[in-house]
Amino acid sequence: MSDNKDFLTSESEAEKKVNFDTDTINNNGGLNGSADLQNQGQNAGFNPPQQGYVPYYNHYAPVQTPKKKSFVQLPIIISLAIVVVAALTFLVLIMFFNTSIVGDWTVKVTATADEAGSSDSDDAAQSYYCFEYGGKASVYLGTMKMVGTYTLGTSDEGTNTITVSIPSALEGTFEYDVTGNIFTGRTLVLTDSYYGQSVDLVSTKLIIPRLEPYEDFKPNDQLCEKWVFNDSYYNSSVSYEFKENGTFEFSEADTFYLEGVYTYTDDTITLKYYGTEPTTTELSYQFVDSTIVINGLQYVKETNSTGDEA
Repeated sequence: MSDNKDFLTSESEAEKKVNFDTDTINNNGGLNGSADLQNQGQNAGFNPPQQGYVPYYNHYAPVQTPKKKSFVQLPIIISLAIVVVAALTFLVLIMFFNTSIVGDWTVKVTATADEAGSSDSDDAAQSYYCFEYGGKASVYLGTMKMVGTYTLGTSDEGTNTITVSIPSALEGTFEYDVTGNIFTGRTLVLTDSYYGQSVDLVSTKLIIPRLEPYEDFKPNDQLCEKWVFNDSYYNSSVSYEFKENGTFEFSEADTFYLEGVYTYTDDTITLKYYGTEPTTTELSYQFVDSTIVINGLQYVKETNSTGDEA
């Protein structure tokens, strides 16, 4: 009996030792140890592992959560695709199917170089027909410009029409047709159905001839002003502006403009400009008080009274 008692006693002590060691290991390893031991660990500055952490050599590293990959949402992709398609469509229409009359045009040359003669020389200026958005039309010839308006419409037969009003240059209603593209060249045909005549124009870039000021030019402080003559009878005005750099600008009734260079003597102003070729003209002038008389008409400075009042 004593042998069995000793054996049971030894077995019981061993079991207690194992349970004690298990509690200790469980507490140190962060598993389910006794509450007392856990509280003692916390009081000693030891924090048991929290959810989301894993033990790694007695250190606790945060679990790395995979970042979501950024991506372009489908509606944005669709919107961008629509914009690109619209831009490409517009570009194709402009390049190959542009039937707009807006632009700069010049008369199509069909004559040979020999037949054209002096018109091919460097001193010859082309005429240009320019149509802008908003109904503004202009005709350029050298450094001269005539300004007016245009409107588009449709004839009873369904053809495209244009009504142009550019005083002293182009007036009337014409049928028009625009063909071609930017690669082969665009053509504008204006047809006067009443007279049965037409003119072929080709798309081009407006080029205005440049004139250099006279080499010996020196500005005259008294002359370098903008001079205006107001015609109350015709309700229009004429002006000359002589600039210090040797250039001038002339305008009449806000429909005719002329640019060029000038020189002067005591009683004569010489203007040089382009028409179909370089042209010069002389103006007589004299100062009367604060006004100037040019070819018999009295002009005043733009900021002063009208010519009639002077």
